[in-house]
Amino acid sequence: MTIRKATVLGAGTMGSQIAALLVNAGLKVKLLDIVIDEKDPNKISKKAYEIITDKKRPLLFDLETASNLSYGNFNDDLNEDDTDIYIEAVKEELDIKHQVWKQVTKVAKDDAIFATNTSGIPIEAIAKVFEAGAKERFLGVHFFNPPRIMKLVEIIPNASTSDSVVEQTQCFVEDVLGKGVVVANDVPGFVANRVGTQTMNDVMYRGEEQGLSIVEVDALTGRSIGRPGTGTYGLSDLVGLDIAVTVIKGLQQVPEEKPYFKDTKLAETLYEQGALGRKTKQGFYKKDKKKKLVFDINKNDYIEPEMPQLEILSKFKKDLEANLDVIFNAEDKGGKFLWETLRNNFYYSAINVPKAAADFKDIDRALVWGFNWKKGPFQLWDLMGFERVKDRMKAELGELPEWIEKQTEPFYKDGESIERMTPISAFVDREIWNREDSSLSVANKDQLLLKIQSKNNIISDNFANDLIESIDLLEREDYTSMVLYADGNNFSVGANLNLMKLAHEQNSVEKSVGPAIDNLHESFGRMKYALKPIVTAIQGRALGGGCEVVLHSPYVVASSETYIGLVETGVGLLPSGGGLAEFTDRILRSNHKNDDKQESIIKVLMNVGLAKVSTNAYEARRLGYLRETDTIIFNKDKRVEVALNKARFLSETNYIPKPKAQYYALGRDFKALAQAQLDAQRVGHFISDYDYEITMKVAHILSGGDLPRNTLVNQRYIQLLEREGFLSLLNNKKTYDRITHMLEKGKPLRN
Repeated sequence: MTIRKATVLGAGTMGSQIAALLVNAGLKVKLLDIVIDEKDPNKISKKAYEIITDKKRPLLFDLETASNLSYGNFNDDLNEDDTDIYIEAVKEELDIKHQVWKQVTKVAKDDAIFATNTSGIPIEAIAKVFEAGAKERFLGVHFFNPPRIMKLVEIIPNASTSDSVVEQTQCFVEDVLGKGVVVANDVPGFVANRVGTQTMNDVMYRGEEQGLSIVEVDALTGRSIGRPGTGTYGLSDLVGLDIAVTVIKGLQQVPEEKPYFKDTKLAETLYEQGALGRKTKQGFYKKDKKKKLVFDINKNDYIEPEMPQLEILSKFKKDLEANLDVIFNAEDKGGKFLWETLRNNFYYSAINVPKAAADFKDIDRALVWGFNWKKGPFQLWDLMGFERVKDRMKAELGELPEWIEKQTEPFYKDGESIERMTPISAFVDREIWNREDSSLSVANKDQLLLKIQSKNNIISDNFANDLIESIDLLEREDYTSMVLYADGNNFSVGANLNLMKLAHEQNSVEKSVGPAIDNLHESFGRMKYALKPIVTAIQGRALGGGCEVVLHSPYVVASSETYIGLVETGVGLLPSGGGLAEFTDRILRSNHKNDDKQESIIKVLMNVGLAKVSTNAYEARRLGYLRETDTIIFNKDKRVEVALNKARFLSETNYIPKPKAQYYALGRDFKALAQAQLDAQRVGHFISDYDYEITMKVAHILSGGDLPRNTLVNQRYIQLLEREGFLSLLNNKKTYDRITHMLEKGKPLRN
């Protein structure tokens, strides 16, 4: 069965978000809830629908897909239909869930899948309401909040769930929804909440026992050990203290779990006061205007935090492996605390194989995908040194789990990861080069694979050279196509602002930056007009120069969670890699009427002037950063594989490269129209005087310069206007101030 129709039972926060996720993935979805008002029976689900389809902040990628979402109530709309999967997200009370499932099983088709999104009720307890045949199709499908963003989904079968239903559901969640699946056993907390909450509880308990402050604990248990920068207490505020307390209290009722889950004075005090974190505006921390205050249990009030002075903090670097080595050898208070933190987490993770998950990798997957850890417990164990950690744990804790005692080698082989998808390395036959800013390989015998690997994946001058060289190789040798990609959370966040700042300070803007712009124009032009297909695979942020790579790519495969934009005006500059010229080329070479072209370029002007970034790949398509011919996928881990397949298809179907073109510029008429609109924004104080100056330079370029309307121009001519405008702005002191402020403060300056 192909899952194409879904009914979501429960239109609360999670139900609404799950419904939106399903619609975004292309399903037809029915969203139902109880009747609380006989005069308005759809009151709850209608409100959820309005939130999902809100015009200003929709949960949908594309509001046109709202037609695939309907809403109703359990009384009138839970009737016989061809729904493929029912996902229940009603209140966490067993009787309510039983009542809903009794209704569903009366009307569902014979092969429908039944899934509950419960996070705390045993799956077996819910399964008791099902008859034998239906029970085989019932399982837990636990999404993490927010389901659009969080990668982890736990699938929890009951004792009777058929293997085929588990497999089918897993394929659906991974391939259609783009999530990472962990198959969990039906134990309290399943996997992620069980192991993640235990280490949070352990950290808080020992922090109190050893006299460490909230701020000290968070400084120790953040990025330095590969966990979120919030630290332990900060993370609890983010997800909600009530969630952690519920999991802890539940596990304390299980005799064999009780030793691992302790009562903590701080958490209990705040829980009793209703201070649950950000959802209640205060928890372990509290925002007071621009100040961040921390809770002091002795004063029972919030105070200004003191900077932690722990010795080990000065020894930490950005290198996680080096930090783990420091911790292993530490003798100071903070170092010993961190060793115990990791040791206890390693041990508890180990005893949960196979209790909570059959495979140790699933423990790592759960913590990385569900708690945003950089590495899971067993990955960290390997990184710290498998043998020495095992020996020390045995000396300090005594007997280890039997499977650990038998383990004689590290958990992971070199290059092995937690990802289930085919690794990119599996496609690579041989490496052609591995340079500072790029690597080039041969994939699938006759395809090229070019990887951006500069710091932060910036589009450097060296990368531009490498791009030209790789295209030379593609066109000269017997290769069929090329794929361009980058690792990490973001494809590319643009250029090196430090180099721009230095060029201004050294009064060498033309000498230092001018040739780099020329190089970008040449490399991006070569990519756009390449004789063989080039496909770029993107994910996360593609900003500034990264956006210009995307714009010039003949074809793109984008993760749905891709955020694209030309953001240079925020630092007092304008796009210089041909982004404005490419937008102009796309619009002016089209068959629009002149008025449509003018309107389209006005939209580009406003988006660039406001440094607008798309909130997803579908919006990027509406804004013109992506085209209808570009492919959007939900599972970002498959982006390179899909790009290779697309490049292969293009090479086998008589690929015809885009020809160069001339077109009629909009000229002074457009520039005058743009000036009028910007004048209105400046008078209304929506933009500053310098914003106005920058955006008028953008308008000058988009118009084709100081020309009469209908003068023939080409893309290269507009690129030269870009170059001139960029260099003039970089020489301006106000732009220098914006760049400096961004580098020092991490946010734009409005001057």
